[in-house]
Amino acid sequence: MRDDARVCVIQDGAGFFGAQRLSRFAAMGLGAPIADYQGVVGMPGLPVNGAELCRALKVGRIDITHAPVGQSVLKGAAAGQEGSWIADVAGGRDLYEAALKQRRSEFVRQTDKKLRKLEREHGHLEFRAQSSERGDFETLLAWKNAQLKRTGQPEIWAQPWIAQTLNTCFETRDTQFGGVMFTLSIHGKLAAGAFCLRSARVLHFWIVAHDNAYDNFSPGVQLARWIAGWAGDHGIAELDFGPGDYQYKRQLSTGQRMLERGVIAGATWSAAVRRTEHAIRARIERLPQPRLAELPGKAMRRLDLMRALHA
Repeated sequence: MRDDARVCVIQDGAGFFGAQRLSRFAAMGLGAPIADYQGVVGMPGLPVNGAELCRALKVGRIDITHAPVGQSVLKGAAAGQEGSWIADVAGGRDLYEAALKQRRSEFVRQTDKKLRKLEREHGHLEFRAQSSERGDFETLLAWKNAQLKRTGQPEIWAQPWIAQTLNTCFETRDTQFGGVMFTLSIHGKLAAGAFCLRSARVLHFWIVAHDNAYDNFSPGVQLARWIAGWAGDHGIAELDFGPGDYQYKRQLSTGQRMLERGVIAGATWSAAVRRTEHAIRARIERLPQPRLAELPGKAMRRLDLMRALHA
């Protein structure tokens, strides 16, 4: 997809590490900025030498933002953590819904109320799983890019290499790995859509958006809740909403998987610069003013986004 993508083979195939080599100074985890997980794929406990990875890639450092806690690739070098929101749906729809009502009774009551009102005012609703409708998929992406544009953010999903990745995933529907499209339609017209990646036992949310005409009814949340039930009834054990502190993720999840950020490097000046940035961010995030505390993280994420898109 990108001509700067590289894969390092560790110990004759015991593990693999993917990266995007942006310049001779720095690389990023493969798939940035659309990958919610980065790190080594390999045998549990596989030792990884960060300096050797950098030498293999011929870079001063590798920036990692979403490595699962416990990976040896960031051992002793983690600069902070963030959680990916997870819903345990292994027990099926009924068990998940019963637990959700117990944990989030007001959320369930309000969501149900909005759903009834949506159907009463707009007519028949249709939830659909594993849709192959190309038009719905393209509408979802258009909504998402319009949302980013309105909020002054880069239209990442319109980037050629990202669009190619999405299209490939959409056309791949194997139960071991592939894209899965879910829709909520009203009288045959798309009201909300969600595009996910799946394996045999995990469903990972990737893109969720809806028609702004239905804002008052939270159609994206309605669809996400329905998907959780569908997943539980179709052999999925875990729904992964990814990182990002959004209310619907907190409400629908049962826990979090912690992810680490940090720098893989030896003794290089480019690594020292990045570590300094992380240290400043950590100090400011400890301040008692929430709005001020979140500014360094936002700035670093935006900078990383721009670097990944325009390298």
